Amino acid sequence: MPKPVEIMGLQLKNPILVAAGPWARDGVSIQRCLDAGASAVITETVTLEANNNICPRLYFKDGRTFNTKLYSHLHLEQWEDEVEKVSKKDGKLIFSIWGASASELSYLAKKVECLGADAIEISISAPIGTRNQAIHNHSPYTQDCIKAVVDVVDIPVMVKLSYEAAISPDFTRSIADAGVTAVSAIDALKGLMGVRIADRKAEMPTYGGYTGGQIRPVALATTATLKQYTSFQICSVGGIVNYEHILEFLMLGAQAVQLASVIQLEGYDVIGQVLRDLEGWLASQGIDDYAEMRGSALASLSPFEDISPAPLTARLTEECRESCDVCLRGCIYHAINRDERGDIRIVPSVCTGCGWCVARCPLNKLKLCWE
Repeated sequence: MPKPVEIMGLQLKNPILVAAGPWARDGVSIQRCLDAGASAVITETVTLEANNNICPRLYFKDGRTFNTKLYSHLHLEQWEDEVEKVSKKDGKLIFSIWGASASELSYLAKKVECLGADAIEISISAPIGTRNQAIHNHSPYTQDCIKAVVDVVDIPVMVKLSYEAAISPDFTRSIADAGVTAVSAIDALKGLMGVRIADRKAEMPTYGGYTGGQIRPVALATTATLKQYTSFQICSVGGIVNYEHILEFLMLGAQAVQLASVIQLEGYDVIGQVLRDLEGWLASQGIDDYAEMRGSALASLSPFEDISPAPLTARLTEECRESCDVCLRGCIYHAINRDERGDIRIVPSVCTGCGWCVARCPLNKLKLCWE
């Protein structure tokens, strides 16, 4: 059994948390997450008032997931009843909160602390609606709001960041100055599912949160950036579907991760499955401490300006007469053709080593080699 994970001073039995969302909307759903193996669950974002759900609010098309869901549909007072339904055992309960002012946030923070929250996540960056513009765009105001929460509670506080906020040095500096030592990133991206061409209408009634596996590259880059340029502990979220994705985030410096849309897609049992797969991989590698791999991939990243051009060209590893033509069609440098027998041929003097054919070959018959 791997050693516990520490984030914000909390000791977690594993690095898998459940992100704020409808899968953690009440006591029953939170319990399902904990029973499935999550080390901590973050509630759906709580505000002072209950918030009506719009219908529909969840969208899926061509493997892409979207939502138009912002806050909990429960009153703050109702959450007291919901918390009583939860048996945390060795898990942790983190409340996600949002308020329109520093005083509102501090009031909410104190209330959820009294309800038994082990920590707080301040939601400031959701891409839906206009609720966060003042907080997101003005660092002094952000700092005041976050500091009000940090100062009023005796439990850990982290801030959930959008991609834009996470890569802004001014923004991250302002929340660090407010006393925050941990962040979660990234929140959903702002997106639209598409347009119905026939009637010239958008397929969603408003902008939504774009989530799921296709935003993982953005989340990975954000994790690496935060680890390289800030002192925050990072709880990564965005597109995690399997244990290998968790390993990627940990190797880029994440302290822990959050599962989100995959629960909507696969059900609560996916939490336990991913955890078993993760621990199975660790056992196969003889690793009993997540710290052994944390940040291990960062040394392989360099600033673009520091990368020296290398004289590489594409080479075939074996003869290829396949008819897919993926490499041929995709070579904008005209370095790939077919000979009189129909075999794929590469012209080294024309190839610039861009790597596109190597990346796309479905049979892995191409590689880049020194000239």
